[in-house]
Amino acid sequence: MQQNKRQKQVSSEIMQVLGEYFIQDGKAMLNNVLTSVSRVEMSPDLRNAKIYISFYDENNQADDVFRIIQENVKLLRHYIAQNVRLRYVPELRIYKDDSMEYADRINKILRDLGE
Repeated sequence: MQQNKRQKQVSSEIMQVLGEYFIQDGKAMLNNVLTSVSRVEMSPDLRNAKIYISFYDENNQADDVFRIIQENVKLLRHYIAQNVRLRYVPELRIYKDDSMEYADRINKILRDLGE
């Protein structure tokens, strides 16, 4: 999806604010699973945001943490409202970004082929 300059600016700011939240305030909520915002896509009217989250999890808790994040979308919207100056706080749609898992699977296959 092609974004204009304002969409990119707001996406970047929301990504930074949510990243800070997951690092500082959300540790207890996320069971200490390393969570990062990999991408944010804004609608042209800036009222909707698609947020892609990736997890680095050695204990296979990613699905539980993803469910917890989805249950706390109101809390995330409130945090964005406090830290980003926008006329309207966007509705958040949270998606799990599986690109890290996909890359790990490809690397494992390539390693297995090399043996």
